[in-house]
Amino acid sequence: MKALFKLLYLGVSLGFLISCTPETVEPMEYSAPFIANSPLTINVDGEVSLTDGSRGVRDRLWTFPGGGVVTVNGQSATTSTDQIVHATFLQSGSYSVRLQTNFNDPSVSLDTTIVVTVWDYVNAQFTSSAPIVNGSPVVEVGQEVTYSNNSSGNPNTFLWTLQGATPSTEMGADVTVKYEYPGTYDVTLIAYRTNPFSRDTIQLREYIRVIPSTTPSPLTD
Repeated sequence: MKALFKLLYLGVSLGFLISCTPETVEPMEYSAPFIANSPLTINVDGEVSLTDGSRGVRDRLWTFPGGGVVTVNGQSATTSTDQIVHATFLQSGSYSVRLQTNFNDPSVSLDTTIVVTVWDYVNAQFTSSAPIVNGSPVVEVGQEVTYSNNSSGNPNTFLWTLQGATPSTEMGADVTVKYEYPGTYDVTLIAYRTNPFSRDTIQLREYIRVIPSTTPSPLTD
């Protein structure tokens, strides 16, 4: 009798273990595109790397802008069927890149578009509010002069070094200063952005001439 109870116990235990075993999960036949990429905002002549990580792919087609603005995997091409593509953009602008994916399941296809933004490198330039006399900006002692950023390439940070001025260093796109002593002074502007990084410096030596004030002094008793 004990032997019979042991057999029954083993049978129930085995059945319980089988019922608790997880079911085998069939792998997905396809998955949506997984595009692993480098930053999508780059400088001119910068490279974007794209990877189609989809599963169950039958075929794919990358389509890039034409007109000679991009090279794909080192070739002057506008399309690629490779899983991984490296695209170099040669001109500034905003460009669409398309990925069309067909899967082993013929009823499934996906169409994905990403946008790549390409910026020119920063080129630092500025203007001043001082009047031009004989080809040079001229300001009188004690008068204010405003320097205005005129840089290209979308910089967002500006550092001015203004020899002889008060203050002599400033940050901002536009700065206003005064000169307390006559002389001829340098002006330097560093303009840059961090994403994507680009920086440029312009230094104009003996840029501005400061002359004695022509404003009459108040009469004193």
